[in-house]
Amino acid sequence: MAAKFDLIVVGGGPAGLEAAKTAAENGLKVALLERKTHPAKIQRSCAQMFLMNMDSFYEEHMYFSKDTKKWVFPVNNFSVNYSGSYREFYACHFISPNAADRIEIGDYELNQSGSGTAAAVFDKGLLLEGMYEEGKKAGVQFFLERNVTHCSIVSGGVRIQTAEGDRMEGTFCIAADGINSRLAKITGLNKERLFINTRKSISHYVTGVEFERSEAIFLGISWDRAKLGPVPFCLLPSVYRDDEYWLFVTGDEQFEFLTRRSNFKKWFPRLEITHTRVNVVNNWSPAREPFKDNVVFVGDSCWFSEAENSGALLSGHKAAMAVCDALHRGMPNRQGIMNYITWWKQNWTETHDYRDFLCYPLFNRMFTEDEYNYLHSIVTQKLPWTINPFKLYSRLMAGLKPHLAQIQQERPQLARKIAMFRPELVLQLVKPAARMGFPNR
Repeated sequence: MAAKFDLIVVGGGPAGLEAAKTAAENGLKVALLERKTHPAKIQRSCAQMFLMNMDSFYEEHMYFSKDTKKWVFPVNNFSVNYSGSYREFYACHFISPNAADRIEIGDYELNQSGSGTAAAVFDKGLLLEGMYEEGKKAGVQFFLERNVTHCSIVSGGVRIQTAEGDRMEGTFCIAADGINSRLAKITGLNKERLFINTRKSISHYVTGVEFERSEAIFLGISWDRAKLGPVPFCLLPSVYRDDEYWLFVTGDEQFEFLTRRSNFKKWFPRLEITHTRVNVVNNWSPAREPFKDNVVFVGDSCWFSEAENSGALLSGHKAAMAVCDALHRGMPNRQGIMNYITWWKQNWTETHDYRDFLCYPLFNRMFTEDEYNYLHSIVTQKLPWTINPFKLYSRLMAGLKPHLAQIQQERPQLARKIAMFRPELVLQLVKPAARMGFPNR
């Protein structure tokens, strides 16, 4: 006989833990299934940063309260406890293949002085550990090391079965099982979505790093003229040690070239790897809506890429509150959670064009090494501060705009390349560029 719950949550990341805890605190009987031995065990590449309040993201202005030890979401009136460490950084810099010229987003010195706004990396494992303990205290029943194999409609809701023999039924199910969502596949949600690509990446935590203005996120391009061509990377401070950095590349060859043979090798004079994580991600276009057969999709599970930690927490919280409201009103169906569906559409698919996110990685393939060095050298003004991935490409274009006449005069072929590349054409180019990878936040 199947165990009965008001809500079954599949997935114990930020979205799933926030959804389960919120629902249980509001009186629901909640089960959470997680395939790992513990939700706080971080296995996949993740930069572990929050997109904070330098601009609106998902119509929020989240920030960290140092006094109360909370990540605060003021627009949606909730907060998430966090007692772990964090490390501030002050800008986003695009670095050219010569390892010298850069396009700067954010005023590093202003933000570092405290007069501006800093961003932060945090310990995601400690965040999840705290949420797990709060969920248990609220009454969430956790089922760890569970692999969901079946999801079906039954009278009164949804039935979930696992490879380990569990059978449970819930009025609603929240799918928080990540970018490679098993529930999106089982329920048929992916049938209406466009498959974009599969991307692989590797990230190393490294020490022995030396370069100036180091407390920033660096999106750079090194260049192997003999074999690899452009080698993009992402580098930012680590939360674990003051002398440690998180370095994201697409593979071992790229890592070896970047740190040992490229112009950036001077950044890594005493390189040591402290630990490594890998990532394999299937990217789909966003779902039409985050709901199918009483399964409510949150976070990465129905989005096209990582929803960011802030987006995951937001959607988990909003979905749980919608489920509570639907059950309270006696509307255990799509209409009952329509406020969540509407919120998701308005703040995700209708606000963010996922093709804008894909533009910057493809920007890495457009130009020659010399052209990259040239473009990075002519943008000397500091651009408005953001780490919103949907705004990075537009920030670059805004930075280049005052110099287009100069580019046209000095490099007419380069000007034509810039004019030809538009977000609406990005899907025609993305599959050949799959190997370039995207940083995981």
